[in-house]
Amino acid sequence: MDDLTLGLEDAASYWHAVVKSASLGVWDYNLITGEKRYSSIWREIRHLSPTDPLPANDEEWFSSIHPDDVGIARYNTELINQGLADLVSFEYRERNRNGRWIWIMCRGRALNHDFSGRATRFVGIDSDISEVKEAEQARALNAKQLEIAVTMAGIGIWKFDYQTESVCWDARMREIYSVPATLDPLPRDMWERSIHPDDRARVLASTQEGEEKMLDYFLDYRIIRLDGEVRHIRSRVGFIKDGLDGFSIIGVNWDVTDDLMRSVRLDELNRIAVDRLEKLTQAHDKLERISRRDYLTGLLNRRSLDDYLVRIQSDERQTSEIAFIMLDIDHFKKINDTYGHAFGDKLLQVVSNALDCAISPHGLLARTGGDEFLAIVVDPGSDALPMSIAFSAIAKAREVSLAIGHEITLSAGVDIGCLRIKTVDEFFACADRAMYEAKRNGGAAAVLASS
Repeated sequence: MDDLTLGLEDAASYWHAVVKSASLGVWDYNLITGEKRYSSIWREIRHLSPTDPLPANDEEWFSSIHPDDVGIARYNTELINQGLADLVSFEYRERNRNGRWIWIMCRGRALNHDFSGRATRFVGIDSDISEVKEAEQARALNAKQLEIAVTMAGIGIWKFDYQTESVCWDARMREIYSVPATLDPLPRDMWERSIHPDDRARVLASTQEGEEKMLDYFLDYRIIRLDGEVRHIRSRVGFIKDGLDGFSIIGVNWDVTDDLMRSVRLDELNRIAVDRLEKLTQAHDKLERISRRDYLTGLLNRRSLDDYLVRIQSDERQTSEIAFIMLDIDHFKKINDTYGHAFGDKLLQVVSNALDCAISPHGLLARTGGDEFLAIVVDPGSDALPMSIAFSAIAKAREVSLAIGHEITLSAGVDIGCLRIKTVDEFFACADRAMYEAKRNGGAAAVLASS
């Protein structure tokens, strides 16, 4: 028992809910009896129904793994089968029932050992990390495109982080300003000191104006490099949002000393710099949105929800009550098994839009996993508003689901309290119990958690 389950009557149910909400597939290998067990989510990750057959042996399983990943899968499987490992952790691609390659993160731990120290039972979890891998590939592609562009154009890139007050120059920036790589970290005023005295007042005034208005701007000026040489610089500066809080300044510099008399070429470099900076900013913004939105429904994901909860929990001014409204589609697994995952995905999208319309005027809505959603309403005043929101969401979801040919119902659990008194985990637990009470009562209902 740990701090999370201390005081709970049913720790197993608690952890079952945690695993389900995190969409983790659980597996259990008994090396003595040869028995292998898999959770329903483990099957859902691979788009397998409860009745679909599983691989008869390891070799059959290896045949469904990407050729480039068979080696690492075989290596870790042999360690498990021989009882030689206490921990395993590896990533691999597996072809699911629909024929699509999915990325899986597999982590396992030895649970029991024999008298000689060999593992006799292994348990572990699988998680679908395909979306993360796709984001990484997009990031790598954008980075490579940017690298090629700036290398061809001789552009230096720099970034200033407002929160840490740190500045970072790439290798080309250091080359332009004749700053050695050994000078690290860079002095905060490295750039200001490099500006030619005759240009300094004008450039710093333009910089201050741009920062105050937070608008992109151009600068043309001269610098005196550390080696004493005077060079002509053209610069473009833009602002990007980092995470939920704070901004950073990102800029590009290029040395136009040798191009002052070649205006056509200078205009081309300017176009390339503007285009690449815009793509860099767009890529950053896109990846930021991807990392904080649920890919299927467009709602906030669990990461965004956790960040929001941390912020309001740490806000000393937050003394008002808060309401947790947990919603879950009734019998959604049966819908998936009957009509297929494509219909299930469409139903999730339609229901998510309906819930967003019903809840967003009053608070925040996030998809916490599978067919579960959580709404948070700050300062509800009483239990009347959260309960009204829950019933409105249930009615709206039923209405829109009928429009696509299958009526569904939702169950909701509502918990109200103050973050100064209850922890976030306690809110989750109370709302979850109330929701399952609604399900036990037949579903299509909202239950207020008892005090």
